[in-house]
Amino acid sequence: MNEPDKIQIRDLIHKYFQIAKSKEIGDIPEFFGPNFTKFGDSPPYDLRDLDRALMLEQLQFASISDYDFTISEMNVQVMGDVAVAAFMLESTGIIVDDYSFRGTAIKNKSRATIVLQKDKKERWVMLHQHLSKMPG
Repeated sequence: MNEPDKIQIRDLIHKYFQIAKSKEIGDIPEFFGPNFTKFGDSPPYDLRDLDRALMLEQLQFASISDYDFTISEMNVQVMGDVAVAAFMLESTGIIVDDYSFRGTAIKNKSRATIVLQKDKKERWVMLHQHLSKMPG
């Protein structure tokens, strides 16, 4: 019934996190709707509007090296032109501080929820992301 949409949404989410590996950070805006918001799992923990989220995503994706990620337990619910994807995100890498030439290893496991909407061009875009780091 909604299987083609669910496949498109799963692919979109994988492509989005792949940007941290490919460093094609100029592609990030294509994933977001015009009123995108985000609660992230790293500081600052504020509610980010589109401009702030874009700036912080580009900075974070550009600053991480040896990045890898695994998405598991993905559940996608499609309700017409709106969808919700919930999943576990595990990520590893090294955050590089260009000023000190030091790197900090990261190994995170987060719960993620992404709300999406089909736009006028019939493509899925993200309306909201909420990531919550799990302890341990």
